[in-house]
Amino acid sequence: MQPSASSKVFAVVVAYLPDTDVLRALLDSLLTQTAGVVVVDNTPVDDRCVEALCTTLAQDTLRLIRLGQNLGIARALNIGIDAAMAADATHVLLSDQDSLPAPDMVAELLRAHDELTRAGRCVGAVGPTYIDRHTGITFPFQVDVPGKFFYGHRRPDTTRPTVEALTLITSGTLVAVPVLRELGPMREDFFIDHVDIEWSHRARAAGYALFGVGSAMMFHSMGDHALRVWYFGWRQESAYSPLRVYYRIRNFVALCRLPTIRWRWKLRNGWYIVGVVYTQTVFGQQHLATLHMAICGLWHGLRGRMGPWRG
Repeated sequence: MQPSASSKVFAVVVAYLPDTDVLRALLDSLLTQTAGVVVVDNTPVDDRCVEALCTTLAQDTLRLIRLGQNLGIARALNIGIDAAMAADATHVLLSDQDSLPAPDMVAELLRAHDELTRAGRCVGAVGPTYIDRHTGITFPFQVDVPGKFFYGHRRPDTTRPTVEALTLITSGTLVAVPVLRELGPMREDFFIDHVDIEWSHRARAAGYALFGVGSAMMFHSMGDHALRVWYFGWRQESAYSPLRVYYRIRNFVALCRLPTIRWRWKLRNGWYIVGVVYTQTVFGQQHLATLHMAICGLWHGLRGRMGPWRG
């Protein structure tokens, strides 16, 4: 049910050739937790799987916007956010197609948002604690740690039910409409990957704080599947296609060109990007293709060549 009489939360879900069973579970959950759901479909025009699914749900509070082609997650989010605003939403919940929120996730996010606001915090967004569906890993949030040169990681707990985060992932993030209006649209030239990271840093640069909420839980797929890698010991990581590796590297280079992002964050995440190239090229299934796309991503990022991959 809608978590607060004074709030009108609309969810925006971006779809692209989804697993319809997973998408159905997501939509069923969001339809019971929000005032309405806007599905923005990037699936090619000749594939009507999302349309067929939405027809079977037959909810007055569900709206489907078919784009007929893949215009990228940022463009789809902007279109969905505009639709939610036109429906007089007070808050917008962003979601990927492969997430599954807990039954009370939206209510817990809104409660935390309201409590933080009443406590005098300038809240940009709140996000749930998320568990990777492939690896079972519960992810911590990036946080500033006193005395630590780079950022650290922290999970909310009973003594600290919310943590101030440096970034939030798109899926599960709840944002008040006035914040969305002030900060402007998502960066459509990023197309996919790091769209949420750029927005998070933009929000923090504007004076807003981001928070991870321990009582709000969400299952989420971070990659295509789990990948066993050796990285100072054997561990499970998310696997990415060569094209996703391209976008991750290119858009990270684009982030490094932004003066609003601290250089210490860039340096720390540069090490992470090196790790992505290492794990995906050595342990992934498409070694040479991944290495080729990684090099292309670096080159295009340095040249400022953005938008969708054009070969």
